[in-house]
Amino acid sequence: MAKSRSLYAYAMPYVIIASLQYPFAKDGLRYADPLTFMAARFLIGAFATFLFARSFRPRVNKDTVLLSLFSAASTLLWIYGLQRVSPAQSAVLSFTMPLFAIPITYLVLNERASRLGWAGTILGFVGVTVYGLTLAGSGATLLGAVLTMGNAVFWASYTVYYRKTRSQDAAATVGTQLLIAGTLFAVFTPITFAVNVTPEFLLDVGYVSVFSGFASFLLWSGMLRRERVGKVTTLAFAVPAMTTLIETIQTGVMPGLATLAGICIMFLGIYLSRITTPIGSLRDLPAD
Repeated sequence: MAKSRSLYAYAMPYVIIASLQYPFAKDGLRYADPLTFMAARFLIGAFATFLFARSFRPRVNKDTVLLSLFSAASTLLWIYGLQRVSPAQSAVLSFTMPLFAIPITYLVLNERASRLGWAGTILGFVGVTVYGLTLAGSGATLLGAVLTMGNAVFWASYTVYYRKTRSQDAAATVGTQLLIAGTLFAVFTPITFAVNVTPEFLLDVGYVSVFSGFASFLLWSGMLRRERVGKVTTLAFAVPAMTTLIETIQTGVMPGLATLAGICIMFLGIYLSRITTPIGSLRDLPAD
């Protein structure tokens, strides 16, 4: 019970932060090219993380480097996909991630989900699909959808490596991840460099760096230090639902029946995944 309370203390702010990142990132692309925007995001986020850790010493090893490369690939595909889909479509397509996370977890960590765990993940995906059908015809391109789905695969990959590196200091690991990824983006930034520094751009880059960067990565890492991948990733299905709630409060327009049905199915999937206990491996160490 204490573990569950601790997990939700991380999950609730994560869901709120993640729900808001899509419009901030989409708006930021009006003022900067994707590589410059993401280089700023990761490098500012790395600085904030190392300040939080009170140490600027990176934690460099094979697993942390792979974690960094996977997160850089995920972000690259996400931000270029976001140029071609709406923020809501990006959120829905990104949250196919749990379907990829479970098999990747088995391959890397030998963590196995039970049948009910799989059922919860698939049901959550069905909910995302129903939710996504309400967004059809809103201007997405096939390339944008493919790029965003690719982002989901690499998001699942670095999620697994958060779990694998859970014995390391969390802040040092996340700071190193952001520093390596930010450096990679910065190296290629001169190729496409374009930026228009305005108050709106500073707000956008501030949110995606400090909240959607430093804070969200630490929160996501914190959840994966406390629970297995299958249980944590299904909680991410709450993000599209929170996005809808925020839009409803902002606009005063109630969502349609299909949207509400998709949200209900997503939460049913989360519930199923939370009541099941995955079958672990002797290779899997207990969480910190």
